[in-house]
Amino acid sequence: MKTNLKKAALHGASGLALVAFLNPALAAAQDKPADSITAPTPAKDSADESTPGTAIIVTGSRLVTQRVSDQPITVVSGESLSQRGYTNIGKALTEMPGFGPPGNGVTGSQGSFGAGQTFVNLYNLGAQRTLTLINGNRFVSAGSSSIFGAVQGSPVDLGQIAPDLVERIDVVSVGGAPIYGSDAIAGTVNVILKKDYEGLSVTGSSGISQHGDAADYNVSMLAGHNFADGRGNITLNVYYDHQNGLTTADRKATGGSKTFNGVATSGDYTYARYTGGLHYPIFTNTGMPLAYDTVPVYAGSNYAGIANAAGQTLYFNKAGQLTTFNNGTPLGNGITEAGGDGFAISDYGNLLTNSQRIQGTLLAHYDLTDHMRFHGEFWLGRNQASNLADQPFYNTALFADAGDTNGNLILSTSNPFLSAADQATIKAYLANEGLSTDTFMLARANTDLSTGSFKTTTTLWRIVGGLDGDFALGDHDFTWEATVNYGHISSNTKTREIVTQNYYNALDAVLDSSGSIVCNPGYTNATIATLSSTCAPLNVFGYGNASKAALDYITALARTQQTNTQLDIVADVKGDVVTLPAGKVQFVLGYEHRRESQSFDPGAFYRGELQDDGSYVQYGNSIPITPVSGAYHTDEAFGELSIPLVSPDMGVPLVYSLDLNGAARYTRNSLTGGNWSYTAGGSYAPVQGVTLRGNYTHSFRAPSVTELFAPIGSTYETADDPCDARFIASGPNPSTRAANCAAAGLPSDFQSNIVDYTAKGTTGGNPDLENEYAKSWTAGIALAPAFIPGLQITSDYVSINISNEITQPGMTSLMNACYDASDYPNNAACDTFTRDDDGQVTDFQDNYFNIAIEKFRGVQSRIDYTLGLDRLGLPESAGALQLTANWLHTTKHYNKVGTGDQTLLLNYYYEPKDSVQGSLDWATKSFDWLWQVTYYGPSKINPNAASTTYEYSRMSPYWMVNTSIGITANEHFDLRLNVDNVFNLGIPFPNTTYSASKYYDALMGRYFRLTAKVNF
Repeated sequence: MKTNLKKAALHGASGLALVAFLNPALAAAQDKPADSITAPTPAKDSADESTPGTAIIVTGSRLVTQRVSDQPITVVSGESLSQRGYTNIGKALTEMPGFGPPGNGVTGSQGSFGAGQTFVNLYNLGAQRTLTLINGNRFVSAGSSSIFGAVQGSPVDLGQIAPDLVERIDVVSVGGAPIYGSDAIAGTVNVILKKDYEGLSVTGSSGISQHGDAADYNVSMLAGHNFADGRGNITLNVYYDHQNGLTTADRKATGGSKTFNGVATSGDYTYARYTGGLHYPIFTNTGMPLAYDTVPVYAGSNYAGIANAAGQTLYFNKAGQLTTFNNGTPLGNGITEAGGDGFAISDYGNLLTNSQRIQGTLLAHYDLTDHMRFHGEFWLGRNQASNLADQPFYNTALFADAGDTNGNLILSTSNPFLSAADQATIKAYLANEGLSTDTFMLARANTDLSTGSFKTTTTLWRIVGGLDGDFALGDHDFTWEATVNYGHISSNTKTREIVTQNYYNALDAVLDSSGSIVCNPGYTNATIATLSSTCAPLNVFGYGNASKAALDYITALARTQQTNTQLDIVADVKGDVVTLPAGKVQFVLGYEHRRESQSFDPGAFYRGELQDDGSYVQYGNSIPITPVSGAYHTDEAFGELSIPLVSPDMGVPLVYSLDLNGAARYTRNSLTGGNWSYTAGGSYAPVQGVTLRGNYTHSFRAPSVTELFAPIGSTYETADDPCDARFIASGPNPSTRAANCAAAGLPSDFQSNIVDYTAKGTTGGNPDLENEYAKSWTAGIALAPAFIPGLQITSDYVSINISNEITQPGMTSLMNACYDASDYPNNAACDTFTRDDDGQVTDFQDNYFNIAIEKFRGVQSRIDYTLGLDRLGLPESAGALQLTANWLHTTKHYNKVGTGDQTLLLNYYYEPKDSVQGSLDWATKSFDWLWQVTYYGPSKINPNAASTTYEYSRMSPYWMVNTSIGITANEHFDLRLNVDNVFNLGIPFPNTTYSASKYYDALMGRYFRLTAKVNF
């Protein structure tokens, strides 16, 4: 697991604050999800297929066509978004079976410098490989270009788009690159907005959990007007949403007393299932005094802590008084316990962001003449989101020597904040140990000084303008379009950070001549400004006993700034070139010029203090972070061709219809040179109602600004060291791994520190990166049998092979590649890290390289069935039933770094082999009632681990049930009640590992939302 900019970290808590961490043995949960959405009316939703003979615009093609798509397309209607009560369309997509955990989302720990941003992740291939469009146009990315950001790429924040404005969302598998350009390796998400809205509606909703928390309220105004006898339209949407957040401590399943997988001591398995919560007895957030510079408790017994006469470890209670420390059940690594008074790390994470979003969007079009039209968009938005909690600033011997940043504190035994009794207890213990009684040490998790919270404010403005029209040449009809799109997003992140020099000044408390507690004279303030420049003594004994004056003196406001811009100019002409017996051969020819820029300024605190030699030294807990900026431009030419070979009216035996389609794009990138992407496919219907389809696509993704230009700098990571006793029996070939680890001089019972807390290394961009490439194909069938009216079934096989993949492997992957290799120690991955004489990792290099491959295989299926109840003899007013189900069955998903062995990605608890979402909706003209069921098949905590690694390695299947009831009182008023997690279902056994996105409804518990809509 990577913790990146953290100074030193515990492996396992949420990981986005700029602080020190440890690792509770288990790789931190990733956020993953899946499900699907249904329409609220008895009429067929905009599903996978078009009705033959109906001209539609198909995402994945620039043609206005009658053909059935040759690749899988799933459509989510705007009505279904309203029916399910989504306040963020990114969350709606994240829950679909085809999507993996988001690159970042509103739930779970937040990407550094980007709280609240939502980047969807098709097929779990990475958010940077899912291209997101708005009305077929690119949208400026909100992603941070810092190496510590959530995603290294240019994903679109779907939280910037108001749900009430959405007409539909098209999700196209694999085939979008030749049509839209770079980044569409997994597929394309195209959000189609309402462009001809007439009227005025105001929608308001309010939601709350059964626990009385996580309240949300929002209001949306949608107004549209046609004018000039229908030649023009202007549509305006204004949307405001406020969401109260949650920390992991707010839910039993995520908090500090939750069940967890811990290092076993029995020897039967590596990780056992424990109750009581994962706690660290090496410190508390009230402070633990020590006699020696190590940890106070180890393996359940006093080790270096100050103890009472009975040898029991002492710690400070919340009031700041010494009391007996209660140990929990010791775990095998010696530094963690189940239960007890140790630090409950899982209480300090973000479960749901606190956010406020206000967005305004103006859409307009006007027919200038009978053959020319203007179209335009204007966007303005301001979103604020907060990561509420994260791991704090630690003081422990695990991270540094006493007196150094993150090391144990060195304090005077005469500190005036200590009671006389506690001073005497500490001095007596030191004297008994034969030590000086002048000073002692303190280990502490400083949750009352540094919460790990941060707030990101994102401001968007975007303008789109263009002309489109049509003309004829003889018997041939043509249309054309030219669009200019410019977007600008700025994000600033603000957090409170401890300034180390002032921190130590404030800790050095003494009594002045009047008996008042003051800072010891002679101190020097840090060169960076804090909230107060006047030193005030700091009380770190107990919890929450520090004065505001002291907190202001030791705290600086750290601010970062991210600015992204995008200019995109697209022009195309389309029409027909020849008429065949089956219809017209259609083409598109076009040109696109795109310029992207990104700039990240870490601000004064995170940049650090400039030294005479040009280097930087950190002011606080965070390592010095470098600025990142860069830009590139592309010039692209594209073409598309659709050839109808057989049409239904030709009467060809066993060929009801046959179409061929192809597209190609040449992209000249100012940084990576020229590249082709292309696609070819077709559809064949032997009889009416049965269509076979297929597609082959060659696509690419150009490296991002971060991957290219990020300077080499320090980073901190944890990893599952393959030579550690907990992992040596895992991997694709455990005997090879064990032999290579033995050859490295590591014993079979070796315990690696990097598993439990971070090691320091370097990371950065690589200006020599090349494009990554994908060869993908789909093959499927679409059924619409005439003898079952209203039934549609589709099923497609999806194959994606990515080569030359750009990756920052992480230390787990690099060490696995080294010790699982047949050419150890000559494998290149073995040169990326060093060990000391004890075998501990002391340095590593984790940069971006074109050194990975990734393969995905799956079957994506959908069924839609609409049954008018009048067909059962009921009156027409009884309405209709609509059954919809989406299913993704993944058969293979793995990646491989360099010449190493495969690392399985499939069958993790966040990527099960089977994800299904089904719904049943009964709808009449005035009433609808939806039941939605989500199912995730059984999975594993870690499919790469040996069967003996975990006491319970298999995750049980997951079920979730939601419902929605809507009433149309009259033409002016609608009312809807949503209940998520109707039966209050929890996360599946063994209930130790979770993904905040994938299992969000289970973690949240039952949730209610009431929505009212007024139409004027």
